[in-house]
Amino acid sequence: MNNYEFWENYNNLVREEIKKLCSKKDKLSIDLHIHSNYSSDGKQNLNQILQTTKEKGFDVIAITDHDSIDVYDELYNIVSKTLTYPLIIPGIEFTIDNKEYGNQCHLLQLFINPKDQIIQKDVLKNYEAMFNRSKKQFERLKQNLAIQELIKSNNIYLSYNEYKKYLMENEYIPEYDTLCSYLIEKFKKKGITTFNVLEKLEKYNKEDCFEDRKKYKTKRYAKLREKYSINDNNKYNARFLLSMLAVREVDDDWWPKPACGSLSVNSYGQLKIDEINNKYDIYFAHPTEKSLKVVDKIVKSKKNIKGLELNIRNDYRNIESFYKILKENKLIEIKGSDSHDASLQFYKNMNFFMIDSKEFEKIAH
Repeated sequence: MNNYEFWENYNNLVREEIKKLCSKKDKLSIDLHIHSNYSSDGKQNLNQILQTTKEKGFDVIAITDHDSIDVYDELYNIVSKTLTYPLIIPGIEFTIDNKEYGNQCHLLQLFINPKDQIIQKDVLKNYEAMFNRSKKQFERLKQNLAIQELIKSNNIYLSYNEYKKYLMENEYIPEYDTLCSYLIEKFKKKGITTFNVLEKLEKYNKEDCFEDRKKYKTKRYAKLREKYSINDNNKYNARFLLSMLAVREVDDDWWPKPACGSLSVNSYGQLKIDEINNKYDIYFAHPTEKSLKVVDKIVKSKKNIKGLELNIRNDYRNIESFYKILKENKLIEIKGSDSHDASLQFYKNMNFFMIDSKEFEKIAH
């Protein structure tokens, strides 16, 4: 049965299999940060993950969806009959409210039991918080002068209740991606492209009275114009729209009025560092080089943080700063791709994902 006892037994079995692998191999190929389509921004299903990672020769992987454990009901249908290869560690990536980090930070938990009420409680808190954020985002749309000009001049109707209906009909959760998909559908019906939106945003940004905020957004808009060439694929690109409406460095809560209507909402009732459960070991997800001082402080205050993830997306000029924190705090290094789709773009350098078996065995304690 798909219950607590099953997943306890499954985790123990995976631990034993990992120990066997570690006794046979000097190094293992691992990816402990993979998203399925049960993440709001995930574009690959469970079967695609299994096929891709098997083809690439991984020994062990972990599925770590954003604040979701829904994938494990599907995985149960497979692992209740036989173990998969690569072995799958049940995991999750929690979104954490921590302003000192500079934005939301993310914590991975591995060998979780998806039927554990402790995990389910944390998942529920963040799920409910997502709706709080979506309400805030709709308020910010009303404060975004560029968006307001476009919807008024084109007679576009937006409402939070309609958005919730849109989520239910498509079985989506309220996230940045799904909100921008909703907006794209509205704009497309009126022939408004993402480039039209960007043009309006740039226009109003020039009038922003806060020079630092204007600078952040100007820099972002310039990069987006370089990245997204004008073609049919990008005219109604939700990811493009998200990048211009939710500039990472800009949250209206960080400046006094007037607001600019940024969709970036970093504090919305989600878990804080001291609220996440202490039952399961924590691994700090993809810390950036500039955040390492804050990460070091968090690690020292949160005792069940067991390791740091070196992610293939990270761009360290001085990788020794990462390993210094590992050594000083006696942490374990894990590796991940943060893969959201089956494009294989992060698996070109498979050497990156190799890890010493003796070190990795510490994870399967």
